[in-house]
Amino acid sequence: MAEDGVRIGRRTFLELAAAGAAAGAAAAPDRAEAFGLAQADDALPPEREVPTFCELCFWNCGAVARVRKNRVHSLRGHPRYPNANGKLCGRGQAGAASVVDADRLTHPLIRTGARGEGKFRRAGWNEAYQIVARGFGDIKARHGAEALALFYHGSGGPLLRQMLVAYGSPNYAGPSYAQCKGARNVGYQLTFGEKLVSPEPIDLENARAVVLFGSHLGENAHNGQVQELVRARVRGASLVVLDPRLSTVASKADVWLPIRPGADTAVILAWLHLLVAERTYDRAFVEARTTGFDRLAAHVAPFDPAWAAERAGVPAQRIVDAYRLMVNAMPAVVVHPGRHTAWYGEEDTQRARAQAILSALLGAWWRPGSTYRTERATVDDYPTPDFPDLPRNVDQAAGRFPFAEEVTTNGLRDATRTGKPYPVKGWFVHGTNLVQAMPNVRETREAIANLDLLVVCDVAPTEITQYADVLLPEDTYLERYDDLSLGFTRTPYVGLRQPAVASPHDTRPAWRIAKELGTALGVGDFFPWATFEEYLEVRLASAGLSLDQLRRDGIALVPRKTPLYLGDGEAYRFHTPSGRIELWSQRLADAGFDPLPVWKGPPPPPPGRFRLLYGRSPLHTFGRTQNNPILFDLEPENTLWMSPADATALGLAAGERVMVGNAHGSETGPLALHVTERIPDGAVYMVHGFGHWAHRLHRARGRGGDDGAVIDDYVVDPISGSTGMRTQLVTVRRAEVA
Repeated sequence: MAEDGVRIGRRTFLELAAAGAAAGAAAAPDRAEAFGLAQADDALPPEREVPTFCELCFWNCGAVARVRKNRVHSLRGHPRYPNANGKLCGRGQAGAASVVDADRLTHPLIRTGARGEGKFRRAGWNEAYQIVARGFGDIKARHGAEALALFYHGSGGPLLRQMLVAYGSPNYAGPSYAQCKGARNVGYQLTFGEKLVSPEPIDLENARAVVLFGSHLGENAHNGQVQELVRARVRGASLVVLDPRLSTVASKADVWLPIRPGADTAVILAWLHLLVAERTYDRAFVEARTTGFDRLAAHVAPFDPAWAAERAGVPAQRIVDAYRLMVNAMPAVVVHPGRHTAWYGEEDTQRARAQAILSALLGAWWRPGSTYRTERATVDDYPTPDFPDLPRNVDQAAGRFPFAEEVTTNGLRDATRTGKPYPVKGWFVHGTNLVQAMPNVRETREAIANLDLLVVCDVAPTEITQYADVLLPEDTYLERYDDLSLGFTRTPYVGLRQPAVASPHDTRPAWRIAKELGTALGVGDFFPWATFEEYLEVRLASAGLSLDQLRRDGIALVPRKTPLYLGDGEAYRFHTPSGRIELWSQRLADAGFDPLPVWKGPPPPPPGRFRLLYGRSPLHTFGRTQNNPILFDLEPENTLWMSPADATALGLAAGERVMVGNAHGSETGPLALHVTERIPDGAVYMVHGFGHWAHRLHRARGRGGDDGAVIDDYVVDPISGSTGMRTQLVTVRRAEVA
């Protein structure tokens, strides 16, 4: 590594890569089950091919299931889906293993032991529905319908949300907001008046420069974006990456800035300073489309590259080098907004605001090579009665998070724990393992202890299912219909998920559970369709489409009604109070927050403690796939990254098993230590989602470490409600040998 700590020579990089491969080889199986399945002696050609879309992650890539009898033999990418480009990632190709997983939930269960013990008896669906209906009815009678909450993730969630709203509760939330993208969404909405969608509307196909802030493209396997980034690099687009860790994508960068954790905004402020001081910003775009430039210019005047370099721990010249790459490419610059941005609390919204303002000064918004306008296919909802007027949700009633776009999971949990601003006594949890998805497990357990009824609906027996009073098993995504997928890509589309095979167990899809349980709750008139095919037919007909067509093709591409980009000179009023891109935010100022981005930065950890960083694996989705037979074989556990200097100071060697703990006495592990120059001193890193303890996850149980088990010291962003989780400091010790 060079003296400036930025450039890595080929020899050093290959040595690092070889060391990583050797560390991984120690835990690798002799032969991955993936290859055993592919080479099975009884492999036969498929009898039929069924188009659908994947549910292994939120990308929902188009897929084609190759089926023989009642078994999915393989999956491949759907050639017409814009978000997949005919390809599936490794985990998407392993989706069929969830159907035959012997650990999956197979029938309704009623709790018999204490919550958390995982002791249940088998029940029928009618009995399960009646228990839920009586329990929810009792809660509504005592506390009002708002005392019921839905936590959800995935394609089945919207119809369950419809059931809850029809019953009279406004309290529905997904961890994908407060524990992931909330601060990002709010920062961009305050600036551009536009909500960011998934996949993000970035124009990598035409980009000449790409800037990533801790976005581990390739490691998080965002399929379409990874393909487009690779093509952009082949085409010659430059790449700038800010990340304390040498991630896979950082190793491919023209400029990698290994900043101190939490210093991103300081570097952006220096870039804004340079754009203003050197008058290299897109003056025509700024004058025509923005407001607050003069205030911004005065604000960033002190923040030169030397100021940022001191705070970020990188050479000032490298900050300038990255700036030059952007200026040379503007406006065809993708400033990637990121996705998981819940890092440091209020700092996260300020960082998102700074990223958005950087895009505006570069003229890189709704212009070729930057972002494009989103457009969704117009498909009517299925007709229902009018929904009831709803009371205020828990966050509104508490007067918190003035700019939050959604109810926060942490707000619901706090109301359940404390009874304030009003009690929440019943939870319906669908497709999300709250024990791993939310920080501070003790608070989650405390909230669960205060519940009168906890209902969990899932495919796999994850940790949250251990606490359920009623457990409802869902069909896998290859066994069910779900609601239509309405894509926001360059070309709007309507996608269909349909059953490729029938479930061999007593499981049901979320739409059926919503309809049948809704009927038991007395809101069946909000699900008036006789079959789900009827529901889909009515919705599709409103767009001039048919279910037969979608069953055959899997997708219908819809012509755009609006231009992809904002034309030069085109009159447009942004959805902000001023009608312009708001560099200075009066709304933030009126609410008592900084109207322009500021940087404060987290303090460095004291000796012997480390900032816990975490990320994704291309082979796993959060904590949902570790028990998948194929993916478990390929990556059975995670490791803990630590710098050589820190490992030496602790007397630890590569490959040793270690435990990671916090100041509150929680620990996770053991997991293998990966000693590498790719992580800075004072920080450690692990892939999220391992370290399961649920009894019925026979493969994943006890393998690796769970970052969520030790993240207790989170910080809530008062602007968006997002939970900053990289504020946690940890200790590392050698694991005791049994």
